[in-house]
Amino acid sequence: MARDQSTRRQLLTATGAATTVALAGCIGSLTGGSGGGGSNEIKYLSDRGDSREIIDQIITEFEDEYDYTVDVTYTSKGTSTDEQLQRMRAAGNPPDIIFDTSADAYRYQRDGKAAQVSDVVQGTGLPDPVNVDGESYFVPTMVEPLMGWYRNDLYPENPTTWETWRTEAQRLTEEEDINGYVVQSGQTNNADTMVTQTLWQNDVNIYDGPADDIQVTIDDDENRQAAVETYEWLQTMSQYAPNGSGWEWGDAIAALQQENAAAAMSVGGLPILTIQANRPDLVEKLSPTAFPVPDGKSQDKWWAYMEGHVVWNDGDATEGARQFVDFFSSSSRFMDFILSAPLFQFPPTREGLDSEAVQNNETIQQHPEVMDLVRDNWDAFTTVLATGRDGAPNIVAADAYGQQLFGQSADQLLVGGRSPEETVDWVASELRGLQG
Repeated sequence: MARDQSTRRQLLTATGAATTVALAGCIGSLTGGSGGGGSNEIKYLSDRGDSREIIDQIITEFEDEYDYTVDVTYTSKGTSTDEQLQRMRAAGNPPDIIFDTSADAYRYQRDGKAAQVSDVVQGTGLPDPVNVDGESYFVPTMVEPLMGWYRNDLYPENPTTWETWRTEAQRLTEEEDINGYVVQSGQTNNADTMVTQTLWQNDVNIYDGPADDIQVTIDDDENRQAAVETYEWLQTMSQYAPNGSGWEWGDAIAALQQENAAAAMSVGGLPILTIQANRPDLVEKLSPTAFPVPDGKSQDKWWAYMEGHVVWNDGDATEGARQFVDFFSSSSRFMDFILSAPLFQFPPTREGLDSEAVQNNETIQQHPEVMDLVRDNWDAFTTVLATGRDGAPNIVAADAYGQQLFGQSADQLLVGGRSPEETVDWVASELRGLQG
């Protein structure tokens, strides 16, 4: 990564194809003043460089009202902030705020690194996915549901079911000289989400139990056969796909853009936003879809990233960081931030989703079928964190996502030569290794 040293608010630009994409104590009085550690400089780590213009405007407004300055390190959208976080910690300069997922926030809380932000979240109408013993450790700012895109000029209609997708992908691969589908594998977020959602589509309950006693159930009597069937389907579909080992969001989008694939699973409208800038002629040929389901099954759980702010409790301005994340969420520019990437970022509440700002957005109006999918499936949206019994926070799932174990399982199957049965055994063993 290269750092532009010309401005205080630095932009980190990652190289490679993936660059095209995708938290103790009360807050007290939300007024100016020095923060924890005695510093009035708030260090903020975010992967929303594409929204930096709006973020910087919010920061300017905050700095005009409060006795703090905010120094942002931006990493490229779709790339993890973890590498930069580790660099900052190793240098003794940890951030005060990290923009991250709810699953990562729960891991930070477990490790004693997240400060509570209860006064920012509770009673505001915001979701509260990282609530531990009555205290909140995460301030959600957006949801980003997984979503697929397919070529409507090549697929006569949305295939929807596993069997139809298999038949149509085979037809396109053999007759149209284009891969019919993309199957990602490896230690990447894209592969991990794809495999997890595909297991959910076949009603595989990977986990059970309360937050303090999560059990791995992917290989028990009720789930094992369905999990094996899921890996069998992925194995079959890989015959009609490019080699997606190690692919991240940008790689799958590039396969669509370069017409190397006729369908790929991604996150929200990110493919449209990316392809619009490079191949606007191709955009009208792409239609959104939910993940395929086996015959007779329905969409019950839909992975939606919940991203937002975590206040890091060993930074130098913890109190100021709390004040900033509260200011951010209540800012008059908050919806501008959400809509800086329409179709990719959605408001964290149904009220926000139905707001005039969303309804009147020009890009959203051009793709009503995306909004139909989001509105029709809003109640099915869930995070990988909320996979304990009755939606309890699940630290095993959070850690598994952090290591992309399900993406790795697809590599065990497609690259390592394991059978579907062996793959289920492998991932079950790896998950139990995370139980502690």
